[in-house]
Amino acid sequence: MLVESFSFSSESGIFPQFAAAVTVFGCTVLLLRGFLPKPLQQAIVESDGIFNQYSGGSQEKFNKTNVDYDKNHKPETHNENVIENDDADVDSTKQLLLVGLLTGYGLIGYLIGLVWATPIFIGVFAKIFNFSWFDALMVVSIGIVAALAFNSILPVNMTNGVVF
Repeated sequence: MLVESFSFSSESGIFPQFAAAVTVFGCTVLLLRGFLPKPLQQAIVESDGIFNQYSGGSQEKFNKTNVDYDKNHKPETHNENVIENDDADVDSTKQLLLVGLLTGYGLIGYLIGLVWATPIFIGVFAKIFNFSWFDALMVVSIGIVAALAFNSILPVNMTNGVVF
């Protein structure tokens, strides 16, 4: 996306360049989070995702990790500099697989066209992350419709790649 966006006019290339830069930066931060300063590391590890904001999980997580009550109900706080990894943390192996998969999607999309690379990417993603067959077929179908919709809306032919 970043490479081809420089062939667009300056107006139409701004969004893909910005989106690619944000994606590269975000992936780099996630992959290197273990080497970041503790406050940044803590913000990345402990931040709630968009899907957790309404679940009430934040308050339960706060109660479990930051405050314990003894028999007399006196609060005991844990060391704030310690970052605890629990079952909710994403496995770093799957993160690396996802980064590799996204890189492959970009390269294959560049070679054969994004419309044709999209179902391949989504199918491999569904296999790696253990989607059921029904869910995988549904997501691949939605991906194909979305890719074709983008191809018809955008002024760029996304069915063509460098190879064909």
